[in-house]
Amino acid sequence: MAAAGDQEHGRGGMTTVPLSSELPSEVSDSLASLIAASQTIDVPFSGDDAGSGGLNWGQQHIFGAIRNLGSSMNMCALRELPPTAAVEDFADELCFYLNRFQAMRTLLRFEPGCPPTQVVHASGTAPLHILDIDPATDLDAVLTALVAEHEQRNFDDEHEYPIRMVLIRRAGVLTHLLTVLNHFATDGAGAFAMYEDFLHRDPVTGQARGPVPTHPLDLTVQQATPAGRRQSDASLRYWERQLAALPRRRPTAAVPETGSRYRRATLRSVPLLLGATRIAHRLDCDVSAVLLGLFATALARLTGEQPTAAQMLVSNRFRPGMADIVGNVSQSGLFVVDVADTTVDEVIERAQRAVTRTYKYAYFDLEQWKTLLAEVERERGEELALCYYNDRPSQRSGTAPGSEPSIQALTAAAAAQAPVVWSALPFFNERLMVTIDNVPDDNDAVTVLVSADTWHVTSQDMEKLARTMESLAVAAACDPATATGVGAVAAAEAEPVG
Repeated sequence: MAAAGDQEHGRGGMTTVPLSSELPSEVSDSLASLIAASQTIDVPFSGDDAGSGGLNWGQQHIFGAIRNLGSSMNMCALRELPPTAAVEDFADELCFYLNRFQAMRTLLRFEPGCPPTQVVHASGTAPLHILDIDPATDLDAVLTALVAEHEQRNFDDEHEYPIRMVLIRRAGVLTHLLTVLNHFATDGAGAFAMYEDFLHRDPVTGQARGPVPTHPLDLTVQQATPAGRRQSDASLRYWERQLAALPRRRPTAAVPETGSRYRRATLRSVPLLLGATRIAHRLDCDVSAVLLGLFATALARLTGEQPTAAQMLVSNRFRPGMADIVGNVSQSGLFVVDVADTTVDEVIERAQRAVTRTYKYAYFDLEQWKTLLAEVERERGEELALCYYNDRPSQRSGTAPGSEPSIQALTAAAAAQAPVVWSALPFFNERLMVTIDNVPDDNDAVTVLVSADTWHVTSQDMEKLARTMESLAVAAACDPATATGVGAVAAAEAEPVG
């Protein structure tokens, strides 16, 4: 790829690198065997602005996660193309993204002993890849291998723009487009916003409907203002107060289990969805609120800790000017709710109030937050290691209840309990995380993923947590007076042993 910023280009021009039977060196042998030839087109761009600066708070968050996992956490979207599709169409599309969104033409600069710097380039070129496959080759096999390859192939943050577009061509006809985004550049909501802007551009000029309201570098500037610092300080005071009030835990030693240390339990539960939907109708709320209350109660039952506390991934897109930003604005929020000596219905209503505070104070300087956590842990004499909760569907919008299920449908579903499916994880940087998965076109069940380091949370407890959410949903859907089954923790019980 040509160096960014080499020359000025207008929209629509492109330079073709000749067709070659030699594939890029980073293509795996398994994928290379399915491809007859490859071609690269250098697409020039010329954006509206350039500049450099530190990472904003959301970028700090995702950069840390990427470094911890050792992966760009790539997001892949595969699009089937009409028979009339032409290469020039996708050169224009790539050019549109690069011209309009600073995040797509940002590289990182690293210097020893210093935090990374983001550099937005005003002009340059980016490659559009075309892969030709033999007509006799299984197209599905190619697509499967291609997506798998690009999900795992890290971006070079210093030299490679965070967007790859790969066209698949068979017998001279384009069949599919694979778009790959480096997760550092944006999250899923930002990717959708970017594509929506492209779809709704002016059909004659190809220009977007209006200016981009906010770029990631704009946030870096805003967060350094006195107002930005006040927001961060207020958030950190909330974290400090809440963490200081949590009971101390009884110390437990790590107990290795046989087999993979890091595991995931997946439960696709019909009764959990039906029960949560019925409760949502009764309480006039969305399903995500019910699931949060069920999670909090199940976690308290498992740990015996009261109040229940967890970290949550919070999208800050509700803040002014951030709804459609192409960038990362999610950060950790602290969720704390009292579940003792009450009903599940009441916990769900308390959880809705508590999560409002979680969202309000999930916007802060990450480095100062790390310093705060270290100080709190020193004062408490223990590692906090809070469970992480992530409701993926709720990141985009509230989950509507839908039609109200009957008691008969609920009890029938509960009688046909689905099995838990286990998988090994190569690495996991939390002790425990519960994810409500965003499964496309699956409106019949809720999928709960419980991921854990089994040296600290046993596989038995992982399954118990998911099953408790499910059983609580069924019980509370049938009886509004269903109790949490969690009592207040006595002061003596809250102190560490020894």
